Amino acid sequence: MDKSGKSKSVSADLGTKRRTQRIGEQLRRVYDEVAQEDIPDEFLRLLEEADHARTSKTSDKT
Repeated sequence: MDKSGKSKSVSADLGTKRRTQRIGEQLRRVYDEVAQEDIPDEFLRLLEEADHARTSKTSDKT
């Protein structure tokens, strides 16, 4: 046991849990920042072209 009376494995588990939580918080923050960014015009144009192509294929089959 260490000075605090906790076993080393419990201390290691707590350290791992804290690191994991910190990484999760950072990943959520980065995701939220990216999710709030505007979509580039070029990407929107490509999506519109893909939708148009898909719609054209679907209407050609009927």
